[in-house]
Amino acid sequence: MLIATLAQMHPYSLMEQPGNTMVDRGTIDLAKASYERCCLTPDFLHAFYRTFFRNCPEAEPMFANTDLDGQTRLLRHAIGLLLLFPTHSDEEPSILARVAERHSRRDLDVDPALYDPFIDSLIETVGAHDPEFSPDVEGAWRATVASGVAYMRSKY
Repeated sequence: MLIATLAQMHPYSLMEQPGNTMVDRGTIDLAKASYERCCLTPDFLHAFYRTFFRNCPEAEPMFANTDLDGQTRLLRHAIGLLLLFPTHSDEEPSILARVAERHSRRDLDVDPALYDPFIDSLIETVGAHDPEFSPDVEGAWRATVASGVAYMRSKY
């Protein structure tokens, strides 16, 4: 439902936007379906943060004064944007522009080196919460979010 709502807000297709790194629609749909299944699990996003802080302890102090319930709502939206990013135009502002600016050195100053453990922790958490998780689902996640993560890094 969340992905469908976001897609309605930004209704471009891969075929209409040849400038983007191409990820086929089936791959994107596999990752999005996995995300929808994960979001049915009430603890999914909190579990992600536990996994991320365990795998990347240097990130935890960045959240010391953060309301994690509110943060999980933001995370849910941001993950949805990452999954939609390959289907959108390369024109600025992109659907990730606000998220990228917030995480850039001009605001939160999130070191781009944290994106790899972030994605690895996300995939680990998806594996624990998606009953249909498989190597194909993992590959779909990694392929689908790769261009969005590259964009985030480029805007640091």
